[in-house]
This record gives sequence, C-alpha cells and structure tokens, in this order.
Amino acid sequence: MHMDKILLRNFLVFVAILLTCSVGLIFTLMSTNKDLDETDLLIELTQARITEAEQLSTEIESMISSQRGYLISGQQHFLDSYEAHKSQVSQHLANLSELYANRPAQKSRIDEIRNYYTDFAVKLEERAQLTADIEPRVDLLNDIEVIDDIKDNISTTNQVVLQEAYAKLEQHVKKLDAKRSSYFSTLIISIAFGTLLILLLNWFLLTAQRKRTSIQETLEDTEQRFKLVIDGTQDGIYDWDMKKDTVFYSSRFYKMLGYDKSATTSKISEFHDLIHEDDIEQLKQHIEDYLDGHKSEFIHDFRMKHAKGHWVWIQSRSKALFDRKGKAHRLVAALTDITHVVRERAMLERQKEQAEDANRAKTDFLAHMSHEIRTPLTAINGIAEILTKNQVNLDDRQKKLVSTLMSSTSTLKDLINDLLDFSKIESGELELENNPFEASEIFEQTISMMSLKAAERGISFLFDYKKVEHLTMTGDKQRLRQILVNLIGNAIKFTEEGSVKVSAYIEPRKEMDCLCIDVADTGIGIEAEKFDLIFERFKQADTTVTRKYGGTGLGLPISRNLARLMGGDIVISSAIGEGTTFTVFIPLTDSASNTKSEERKKVNKQLNKRFLNVGNDNKPVLIVEDYEGNVVVITYVLEEAGIPYDVAANGIEAIEKWADNNYAAILMDVQMPKMDGFTATKRIREAENGDNLDRTPIIGMTAHALIGDKDKCIDAGMDEYLPKPIVDADLKRVLLKYLDEEKAA
Repeated sequence: MHMDKILLRNFLVFVAILLTCSVGLIFTLMSTNKDLDETDLLIELTQARITEAEQLSTEIESMISSQRGYLISGQQHFLDSYEAHKSQVSQHLANLSELYANRPAQKSRIDEIRNYYTDFAVKLEERAQLTADIEPRVDLLNDIEVIDDIKDNISTTNQVVLQEAYAKLEQHVKKLDAKRSSYFSTLIISIAFGTLLILLLNWFLLTAQRKRTSIQETLEDTEQRFKLVIDGTQDGIYDWDMKKDTVFYSSRFYKMLGYDKSATTSKISEFHDLIHEDDIEQLKQHIEDYLDGHKSEFIHDFRMKHAKGHWVWIQSRSKALFDRKGKAHRLVAALTDITHVVRERAMLERQKEQAEDANRAKTDFLAHMSHEIRTPLTAINGIAEILTKNQVNLDDRQKKLVSTLMSSTSTLKDLINDLLDFSKIESGELELENNPFEASEIFEQTISMMSLKAAERGISFLFDYKKVEHLTMTGDKQRLRQILVNLIGNAIKFTEEGSVKVSAYIEPRKEMDCLCIDVADTGIGIEAEKFDLIFERFKQADTTVTRKYGGTGLGLPISRNLARLMGGDIVISSAIGEGTTFTVFIPLTDSASNTKSEERKKVNKQLNKRFLNVGNDNKPVLIVEDYEGNVVVITYVLEEAGIPYDVAANGIEAIEKWADNNYAAILMDVQMPKMDGFTATKRIREAENGDNLDRTPIIGMTAHALIGDKDKCIDAGMDEYLPKPIVDADLKRVLLKYLDEEKAA
C-alpha cells in the first residue's frame, strides 16, 4: 500500500512535469516566432538609419564641393547644385529625426548635427559673400578653418551615429540568426529536457540523501577535531550561551585549575564561584562594558581559585556573538594561566624599585661626598683669595705660588664637579651663567695650571692668545675654563714628547663670530673611525690607552656637551703617530664685543668700596658653620669691612643666638651636626610668624651641588643661596643686598 502511494505520487509528478514541459514548449515556439518578426523590423529600421546617415555625409561633401566650384568659376549651375544638396541635407536630417524619435540619446546627436549644420550653412554663405571682395582678406582663411571645424564636428557626430547603427545592425542580425537556430532546436531540446528533468529529479533525491549522510559524518569529524584542539591547547575554553544561561567548560579549563574533570556544560555561577571576591565585580563590569560596546575588545586579568587552595592569575580573551538587533547571545573565551607572567612582572617591579633606591642612594652619596670635599675646599679657596688680595709682602716666586694655588683650587673644584655635572647634563637641567668676563683672565689661569703639568711631562707648552688679548665675553667663564682644562689636560696626558700648542682667535662660523681655540699636540693620535667613540661617556679610543694613561672617560663628553650648551661645539682632526687637534668654538654675543675690561674692573672696585663702607653702625651678622676653615674665611671678609658677627656651630646654637640678638643677616650652612640648616631655618620662620617678628634675611651656604638644592633652600624659608666654595665677590654682593637696606633704615 505504501509502495502504491509512492508510485502514484511519482506518476502524478511525472504527468505534471510533462504538462509543464508541453505548455512551456508551445509558449516558447510562439514567443520565438514573434521575436523573429520583431527582429526583422528592427533590422529594416537600422538599415534605413544607416542609409540616411551615409547619404547625409555624402550630401555635406557635395555641398562643399558645389560651393567651391561656384567660388572658383562663378557658374550658375554650381550654385543650383549647392542649393539642391542643401535641401537634401535638410531632408536627411528630418528623416533621421523621425527614425530616431524613440531613441532619446541618438535623437540628441541628430539635433547636435542639425545645430552644427545650421552654423555650417551660415558660414558657407558668409564665405561666398566674402569672395566678392577683390583684395584677399585674412579673415577669409579664418572662416575656412571654422567651416572645416564645423564640418569635422558634423562628420564626427554622424560617424558616432553610424557606428552605433552598424553595431545595432550586427547585434540584430546575430540575434535573428540565433533565434532562427533556437526555433528549430527548441522542440527537440524541450522533449529531451522533460526526460532529463525526470532523471535529474530522481538523481537529486538520491544525492540529497547522500549529502545528508555526508554532512552528518562531517559534523561528527568536526566535533571530534574541535575536541582534540581544545584538549591539546594550553588555554581553557568556556562557551557561554546567554539565552540558555549554560556554559561549556573544556577539560583544559578544569586541568588549569587543578581539577580532574572532563569537558562539561554547567551554569555560569560555577565560573563566578571560582573568582576572587576582589575581582568578581570588576570582571562583571568589564563584561558589561564590552557587551554594551564601550570596549572594542575583551582582555581582562583576574584571579581564580586553584583546587589546592591558592590563587591562579588568569587572562581572559573573549569574543561575543550578536544577533541582528545587536544583542549579545553568546560569549566564547580563551583562558590562559599567566601566574608566571604576573610573578615576573612583580619581580621586575621590585627590581625597578631597587634600582630607584640604588639611584637615590647614589644621589645621596654624591651629595654627601660633595659636601665633605667641598667643605675643606671652601677654606682652601677662601685662603687662596685672601692671599691673592694681600701680595704686598710677597716676592715674585711667592706670588706665583699663590696664583698657582688659586688656579689649582679652582681646577680641583672643577674636577670634583665632573661627575655631578655629567648627571646634570644627562638630565638636561644644567644651567649656565651669563655674565661678562675677560677671556685673558681664563687663559692666564689655564696657563698657570697647565704649564706645571706640561713641565712635569717634559714637554713644551705654548698658549697664544694675542689675537684675543682684549676680548671681553658674556657667558659662563667657569665652564669655558673647564673645557680648556679638560682638552689641554688630555693633550698633555697623551703626549710623551714634543709639544702642546694652544691658539685662540676669532673666526666666523655658522654666520656669526666665534671664539675658536685650537689645542694641538704631538701625541699618539686617534684613528678616524674612533672620533665619535671618544666623546661617549666612560669610553676611550683603546682599552690599552686606559690602562697606560688612566682617566675616567668623562672629560671629553662633558666638554663637548658644555660647548654645545653654549651654542658651539668641539671638532677633532688627528692622525696616528702624528698628533691630535681639538678645536672648540663658542659663539660671541653682541654684548661680548661691546663690554670693556676697564668697565668690569670698575664694577669690582665699586663693589669692594661699597662693602668696606657698609660695616659702620650696622647690626651683627650670624655665621652658622661647623667647619673652622670656612669660619676663618668668612670672618676675614667681615672683619675687613668692620662688620660685627657671631658664630654658631650648629642649628640649635643658631636658634638660641637668634632669639637673644637682632641680626642683620644669617649665613646658614645646610649640613651640620645636631640640627641642619633647613630645620633651623624652618624653626626661625615659625617663631617669626608666631610672634609677628620682622623677617631676618637667611642666606643658605651649601656644598651640595645637585639639581634642586637651590629650590630646597628657598622652600625651607631661606632668602638667598650661595654654593660652596664661596666666591668672595658673590658673598659681598649678597651681604650688600641686605646690609645696605639695614643701614639705610
């Protein structure tokens, strides 16, 4: 019974297919015959269009030919022929307009030809009238060119119409041939198609069944492959179906957390229960922001509880699937154990903190060592200045020794500053002074220091600065001397025999005048490829050089950086075994050429005169200093001006003396035992504010030379800052600022 139904159904399907094919065959034959008739009409219409277009071109040429004949001979029959052809052109244009009435694009081209023809006819008439003149006219040639251009436009447009007509004709002919061929084969094809259709129907049903079976097998293979991938990867997988609120957990997910479980499907709550309580809300917020579109991707780190009780750091990389309304319905994530990454990150953070602590320790060490070295150096420098000013009873040799002591003290101070200077330069916080000074003063100091070193090496030393003997510059004289001492010291160190020659001159460089100083030696020389290396910190051209000659490798880098900060540079030329020449050039400002040395001396004399007169009837000055050598130097300067003073060895004594006396100013050392200068200053300022007392000027004196020390002094409540070793002129200038005001009051 079931088989009969199947046969009946197949029979009905077969009859329906045959009827459909028969109806389709009849309809196809009728429509094909109609198409043949329509195609014949189109061919005839296209041929008529081609004929009219070709005749139009012929009549145009005939018009031109007839007019030319009339213009040449003046015979009437040429004029009659011209008028006849003109009439024929108008007729052809009218015929073409009618033939293309239902073709807007082609009709527009016919209208375009008609417009060209109207202009063409007018120009021909005008040319005929122009030829009546006896004399030749230039504009006749121009008219001929215009006529030819219009004719070319007509021909071009007409040619386009012809080409499209020929293309249409060819298309219609091919179409007619194709329809005729198909007309006779349609019946056979339709019958064959009906039979084939039945066969294809049965084949389709059979193939559909086979495909279904194949798809099922493929799905099973895909599921198996996906399972192997999940099990093989190091990442755990969870697939959250939000509509069902169920989550698929891979076996690797459980293994990553120490659980011996196979892949399974469970609730999302199982996942949330394993997350650290401090991370759960942040994770939920991150998921919400991602699903709402506030985040373009989902990568988040959080902690999950291991089966053994400890916490494991997990990184989740998730991807959501959205429906057509933009609502998420599925979230798939790969979970990676990044505990080792977090540990390494924490270790690196600790190492960074240790490095920062070490750097701070280095800074503190440099500050401490700077203070410890500069404190006695201040006394040496002060004594040298005192001896320099009191040379009346000294012979020439003693004066030379005092001068050498003074310059050597400055050199020692500069050498101590090298390490500190380099840290300032690297941080970009080195500040240069900008004061006028005599170049010869720097040169003489350098000669005094370097000539002794050259003599010890047994080489000649010559410094020629006659060309700039009276030059007064504006800038940082200490830094310029530091550059010269480094360059000349290097030259002497690497020259075993021969000489070191230094010459100073002015030369234009980079469109401005510069002070140029050449330091040339006859030493070991440097290879050209190592020129850049010697300007790197802690580097020398050869390790054997370091072992033989010593040195820190900081002198040249500091010197070049200082020169560049001044707007100049240092260049080098050298040859192995022949020697080396370093050239430093420093731009000269306008003020450098206008400042006179006599004016500078006059300023110094006025400063000393003012200071000597300020001590009469003045309040005392409190010196807070724990190093006896510095006390000797400062008291000598005050006694010279007749300024009374008291001395305190630390901050506690300073506060006690300040409370009992009214001081014009306080010279406050920063680093002292029992109580430092910062603390003492703060206590004094608090007492002044609390008791509404007048502010006592406090001048900080510190051997610290690190960046920011001046700001520390000002922040503590000090009014001025003097770095050690203290320069005599700087001390007088600062004291005058307050003592003059006190005396005037």
